[in-house]
Amino acid sequence: MNGKPAADPAQEFIQSGIRMRNGGKTMVLMAALRISLGLVVILVLLGLSLYAVAIKPPRAPQGDMSRDEVTSYIENVIASRAATAMSVAVIRDGEVIWEHAAGQANPFEDRAATTTSVYHVWSVTKVATALAVLALAEDGLLDLDAPVADLLPWFEVEQSEGRAMTVRDLLRHTSGLRDTVPAVFGWLRYDEDLPNQTEYLRSRMPDYTTLKFSPGEDRRYSNLGYMVLGAVIEAITGETYENVVRKRVLAPAGMTTTDFVFNPDIAPDEVLGSHPAIHVFSPLLPFMINMRDFVQARQGQLLWLNRLYVEATPPTGLISSARDAALLADAAMRGGVLVGTDAMDLMVPATDQDVPLGWFETGGETRRWLQHRGGGPGHAAAVRIYPDENLAIAVLASGTAAPAADVADLIAKAFPFTGNTES
Repeated sequence: MNGKPAADPAQEFIQSGIRMRNGGKTMVLMAALRISLGLVVILVLLGLSLYAVAIKPPRAPQGDMSRDEVTSYIENVIASRAATAMSVAVIRDGEVIWEHAAGQANPFEDRAATTTSVYHVWSVTKVATALAVLALAEDGLLDLDAPVADLLPWFEVEQSEGRAMTVRDLLRHTSGLRDTVPAVFGWLRYDEDLPNQTEYLRSRMPDYTTLKFSPGEDRRYSNLGYMVLGAVIEAITGETYENVVRKRVLAPAGMTTTDFVFNPDIAPDEVLGSHPAIHVFSPLLPFMINMRDFVQARQGQLLWLNRLYVEATPPTGLISSARDAALLADAAMRGGVLVGTDAMDLMVPATDQDVPLGWFETGGETRRWLQHRGGGPGHAAAVRIYPDENLAIAVLASGTAAPAADVADLIAKAFPFTGNTES
């Protein structure tokens, strides 16, 4: 006898079972971990493989730039299929000083892009919407600091604290309203029967009543905010948003090749949209839209799109030529739509310390600029102004991922500021 109590067989059996069960759990966890790591490796390899064959624009050249070098880069972009057509225009002191076009407007009609070709400009529309709102304010029809709920009694959001959301908040992207991306990519139609924008907003608004932040506390891009501005315009004027923009912005700015539909005057210059089959939004599209309506034809890694429209016009609805897009930028910078300096100063503040209305991007260490990009199914755009130089640049392209802003960078280098405004 060694003095130790005899082992309990039943207890040993239970402990053995516990050890086996714990060991089994460990083995399962290890197997799950190995499977997860394997899936990650497969996904990474798949992503790298897709990136290798995806359509990508060429690297933009660095350093000083000539006009010939800009056109050479545009041709390289067209050759890469990152854009299938591109038209650009440059205005200084209200005069067009350079235009260029490259690529195919419609390969099925063997029609080349020209300087009068028209493209969807998507979010560049927000510049026109902001101008329309400021024009109404200039005429005393609208107070920019009026609460939105006072102008649209049906408008409700879930807000527990902070001040009321104002029209100025909508213009500055400080409203707290969430953005509509990616849902907006499913808000397409293939006929010209565009919905009334107030009724359309009311149908979509129940999904967006929760704010991201209290009004004025932050600045986050929101297409929804400009949809609300469209409804405000309709409430103030009693007219459709589109007609107000046509009368108060397009006409006084001299924009004769711009509209919300491909009307008979601009339809002959329509540029067919193109979309890369491998793109960040491509996997989502079949769940959001009818691909048979969306795609006209496929050529390798490129999808040619049918004519389409977006249902939410105030943030993204305009169709325009590069010259007209540059005229819009020039009007926002130098006047023509707005007549008073107070309204113009809101659109183009004297310093970078103030948030511009209508424009979303600002920059330039030595040459101050303001810019708005546009991107959506089939087309891309960039419109930029250099207010100290009276210089406006517009780049419109067919190609969802076309490097429009990169081309605007190069064009700006080809038109340096020399201290005077002669080209």
